[in-house]
Amino acid sequence: MSNEKTLKVAIQGYPGSFHDVAAKRYWPDQSLTLIPADSFDILADLLRDGTADVAVMAIENSIAGTILQNYRILRENGFWVSGEIYLRIKHNLLAINSASIEDIKEVASHPMAINQCRQFLSHYPHWKLIESEDTALSAKIVADKGKVSKACIASTVAAELYGLQVLQPSIETSKTNYTRFFIVTKEKTAPPTDADKASIYIRVQDKKGQLLKVLQVIQQHDLNMSKLQSFPVVGSFREYFFT
Repeated sequence: MSNEKTLKVAIQGYPGSFHDVAAKRYWPDQSLTLIPADSFDILADLLRDGTADVAVMAIENSIAGTILQNYRILRENGFWVSGEIYLRIKHNLLAINSASIEDIKEVASHPMAINQCRQFLSHYPHWKLIESEDTALSAKIVADKGKVSKACIASTVAAELYGLQVLQPSIETSKTNYTRFFIVTKEKTAPPTDADKASIYIRVQDKKGQLLKVLQVIQQHDLNMSKLQSFPVVGSFREYFFT
């Protein structure tokens, strides 16, 4: 895609979210118009109806595992994966500039972010934890409320965007916390010339040895398979998709 054209990118979440960060790192020299979506299903709608040219979709986290619903969304919409990017996830405790740790009474963030910071949060059992739709949205709300008692867990990009201070950096329990994002398109696109990886899904009959035959073909072509997972075929008992 030409760098002269503004690329319309659908992201799950809001400005300052990790989807936002992933998009800007994948297209560092591209002019982007980011289109927020409250859910992955809405993100799919934006791509399907042409509101967005492309979408950035989280697919796997090194701690939480695979986001299974997103494979369903890809399959049901016939979307294509044209690229991927891994992002090191660093969670930070953010608050308004006049707040201190001692002032905090509530901490809001996406449920996954809260779960990934449980060890740090356990040191403050009196804090009320509030689940929200998005890490960056939590940051915006904290900034809008302007109360020293309210904090959130979000990225440093969100802190800069909404004028918040980082009360405590890198509060995630695991320091090897990575999320894998797919670059998703509505139409098939040519893969990068250096591509050496593919994500595919197949449907096999409920007969003995059918999956084994597929695996034998992979072995015969000297391919390395990094993951295999199954999904039930809705309306077809005992039939499965494999990804």
